Amino acid sequence: MEIRLIRHGKPTSAQNPKLTALGFVYWIKAYNASNVASDSLPPLNLQHTIKAHYTVASTLPRAVDSAVIATGNVPEQTLSVLRELEIPRYKLPLKLNAWTWVYLSRLLWYLGFKGNFETYKAGKQRAFIAADKLIELAVKHDNIAVFSHGVINIYIRRRLKQLGWRELEKSNKYWGMNRFVK
Repeated sequence: MEIRLIRHGKPTSAQNPKLTALGFVYWIKAYNASNVASDSLPPLNLQHTIKAHYTVASTLPRAVDSAVIATGNVPEQTLSVLRELEIPRYKLPLKLNAWTWVYLSRLLWYLGFKGNFETYKAGKQRAFIAADKLIELAVKHDNIAVFSHGVINIYIRRRLKQLGWRELEKSNKYWGMNRFVK
């Protein structure tokens, strides 16, 4: 059995403008609604590598779009449990670059600061549920290719390792692949 976790391609709205807290909220909405940028292409061997795999994707557009770009087909299944761990939003009187907001917000989130979004603990639990679901799919289909996201893939990887899956490949960059076998 094999599970390949593939991070989506670079989103169209992955720019890094300077934003207020409110501007950051709009940036997150645009980021979550974006497809993959036309100049973000998967490695040449990706399509060949996953040709016989059952494909699964997060429900976020950039993951579904990545599956279509990489395989030429819509994924056989989409799962909302695979969507990225939420990007927290805090009302801070700052003007920062978008990615600085992402890192600062995630840091506060990891430290336990709460808000009107999924908690860190709930996000981690969802990632573990996602890993369990992927294992069920691998048992049923033998080899699966999963188009997902950077942070949730980190926690899915941890869960797979805990459950005895062997990691043969690891990359968390855009189009990066994490390959697990059992």
